[in-house]
Amino acid sequence: MKHMAIKLMFLINYIIIVLHMSWFIHVGTELNIHSIIPFILLSLMLIDITYISSCNIRENKVISLFCGLLALDSWYILLTLESTPSATVIFRLLSPIIGYVSIKFVFLFLFQGSGYKFRKTTDILLTMTCIGSLIGFVISSTAFACLYGIQFVINILCFLFIVIYHHKRVNFVLISEKKSLLFSIAVTVSIFLIYYYATENISNHLENFGIYLPLLIFFISVHSISRREHNSLPLSTILNRKHMILILTSILTVLSLEVLCFGGGYLELVISVNTLFILIFLCNIVLAQSFKQGINPMIKDNNFTAALIQLQQEEKLKNEFANFLHDDVLQDLLSVKNMMGKAHRPEVQDLIVETLESLNTHIRQQMQDYHPILLKNLTIKDNYLNLIEAISLSFPERDIYVNFECSDTLFLVEPYNVLVYRLLKELLTNVYKHSNGNHAWIMLSQEKGKIELTISDNGTADATCVITADTVTHKGIASIKEQVYRMEGSVSISNNIPCGICIQTRILMKGDDSYQHFVS
Repeated sequence: MKHMAIKLMFLINYIIIVLHMSWFIHVGTELNIHSIIPFILLSLMLIDITYISSCNIRENKVISLFCGLLALDSWYILLTLESTPSATVIFRLLSPIIGYVSIKFVFLFLFQGSGYKFRKTTDILLTMTCIGSLIGFVISSTAFACLYGIQFVINILCFLFIVIYHHKRVNFVLISEKKSLLFSIAVTVSIFLIYYYATENISNHLENFGIYLPLLIFFISVHSISRREHNSLPLSTILNRKHMILILTSILTVLSLEVLCFGGGYLELVISVNTLFILIFLCNIVLAQSFKQGINPMIKDNNFTAALIQLQQEEKLKNEFANFLHDDVLQDLLSVKNMMGKAHRPEVQDLIVETLESLNTHIRQQMQDYHPILLKNLTIKDNYLNLIEAISLSFPERDIYVNFECSDTLFLVEPYNVLVYRLLKELLTNVYKHSNGNHAWIMLSQEKGKIELTISDNGTADATCVITADTVTHKGIASIKEQVYRMEGSVSISNNIPCGICIQTRILMKGDDSYQHFVS
């Protein structure tokens, strides 16, 4: 919800800036080619906020703070075009705020949000000097200049101190991002030289260039992070890239023609384009929220949904693993620790050994659940036979005869061999847990790249009850359907004759395309 509020703030900021730009038309401000360039630059910044904020599925703080820096710099550019007293006040107040946010962003980028020594001290210094500069503005221009100078010096000293003290850690980040940073620096130097020679006849033309340095230097790296964090827009759920480019190009063309037909100028065109991207930003926010609340597993072949499902699967796995460590491993270790004081007694020694052996077995079982190991020296059929035997041994109170039909020459490539392993384990475990029958049939085949796994039993369950079962209380079947659907397969549940149920899964074994969509 916090991330949603941040996106809405960026959207509202975008709307206010466009309204402010419209005010220039209302008051009849005359613009030339030199004054239209800032409008284009801030528009590019706002469009970039729309893009990387919409792609920030994992709610990366580095990306969010970079968007905040873009928003502040866009206001800074816009206010350079105004000479009203209120605009001048806000413009001057933005300098210490941008300086504070810039140094915070650099630290966040270098340490990726993790803790580091002297973090609290530097945070206090940076915050106090920024507040001091703002207070100095209220007192007088001289006080503001003095305190702002102090803030600038403190920012530089804090940056140098932290970088030097944590040089090994910083070096690691810089080496990892070497290509992106070098490219950004090269682009920044080029932009600076162009800017310098283009404005050398303008007084104080280099006065505010330093404000944009953090933005320019880390621009490429932040976009690389955005791509690594799943470079996809929520709109990609309903439109592929070609369709989005076609629609966007068509709309921009129509807008340009309308502006020209009605005698509009550069500013009218810029406002129209920004209005379009406001609508795109709003659509992305609404779609992202809708899909987070309930993803349709039948929706396939789009980056955003795939990324969102993968993220939810990762969080689910982390939560399950944390519960396993807390409820099982930690509790047993604490029990052993408490018994160590009486370890000289034979019965306590036996209890400690029994607890440790049980813990060892449980950890091995859990390891096999999280990451199944299929022995390379055994065939696929032998590995699955071992799994069937292990499941049978884990339910000693149940006497179920399992008939397994599978070709000795069955071949499944990764990750399909692991997927079938998980499906077989889940479905057969369900038979042992929920079926009151005494016989189960398993048939596994792969013909012309089509994998078929069928598991049936002779219990008294009805297929309709299984199909309509609550997914909250019957997570196994729901999980199977999700994984199979993600692999573009199908699941059918029917009544077995003469009694019991039959669950059949069909998956098309493909190449590299399917690997990236594999849900583990």
